[in-house]
Formats: sequence, structure tokens, C-alpha cells
Amino acid sequence: MRKSVILAPGFAAFAAMPLSAQSLTYEMNAQVAPVCGVYNSAGTVINVDFGSLFSVDPSTTVNAAAGSATYRCNSRAGFTRTVTSQNNGWLTLDGNATTENTRRIRFNMAHGGGSGLGFAARQLTAPVNNSFPGNGTWLAGQTGGVSFQAFGVRGAPAANGVPGTTVLAGNYRDTVTITVTAN
Repeated sequence: MRKSVILAPGFAAFAAMPLSAQSLTYEMNAQVAPVCGVYNSAGTVINVDFGSLFSVDPSTTVNAAAGSATYRCNSRAGFTRTVTSQNNGWLTLDGNATTENTRRIRFNMAHGGGSGLGFAARQLTAPVNNSFPGNGTWLAGQTGGVSFQAFGVRGAPAANGVPGTTVLAGNYRDTVTITVTAN
């Protein structure tokens, strides 16, 4: 006995179809580390020397340019800038905190620059805080000039025209810090 196989028309059509389609997917990703800061080509510590204030009238200032500060930040939320003075806007004798007027000399700071960076000369009696939005402006960097003004300490002449000062002799110091923090 001989057996024959007869394919049904539906089965023959199925057999002629290609195998089911396969796909391959590549999930792509990359990371960009946050970079937010303030920079000066001369380094991270800039020395500002007003020289001798002995003969400078107290109503007059000695101006000292301190180069520039460039701000760059790639944070989508922007950044916050804080400017602080260790001694609240005073050069103090040997850098020691004091409220004694014979041991401190007032100074101001001014900051130039666009995009809201600039501020007029002011004594840093409290931190200066500014928040800047995240945008392309900060990717390329924004630069502003920085300067300081110290007030003179010449005192009124004593008997016989002897010159004097309003503060004690010595080295007067303060540290001003600009900090940039990503929001």
C-alpha cells in the first residue's frame, strides 16, 4: 500500500512564507560631566597689593585692578555665585578679625561683566549672592574685570605738623573668595 501526502492549500501557502522578521536595536547614550567654575589665567590665588596707605587721605581710595574672572557652567539649572570677605570688607591687622577701628582699613570691591555679573564698588560687609540661569551664555564663558579700592589712613597732623595715621602700623590683610556652585 502506497501512501500519498496531499498538502492542503492553506498549509502550502504557509510553507512558502518567509520566516518571521528579526530586528536589532541599539540603545545609545553618553554622559557629560558638570563643569561649573570661576577662572583666572593667572591662577586660583591673585595677590592684590595697595602699597603704603600712610599718606593717603581717608576720603580717598587707592585703586587696584585684579585682572578678570571668567565664569563657565554647563549645568542646565545654572549656578550660584557667592562673593565673600573673610573680614567683612576690612583689611585687618595681620588678617585677624577685629571690630577695633585702629586695627582695620575699609575696602570696596567692584566686578564688571555682562549677563548680570557686574556690580558697583561696595564694601563686602555681607556675602554677595547671585543666581544665574542655565543657558548657552555660560558654555562659552562670560568674563568681567575685578578691582578693589582701599581707603587711606592718613590722620590729622598733630602739634607742630607731625604726620600720623588712623590705624596702627603693620601688615593689613583680607581674603576675598568667589565661589561658583552648580544649581
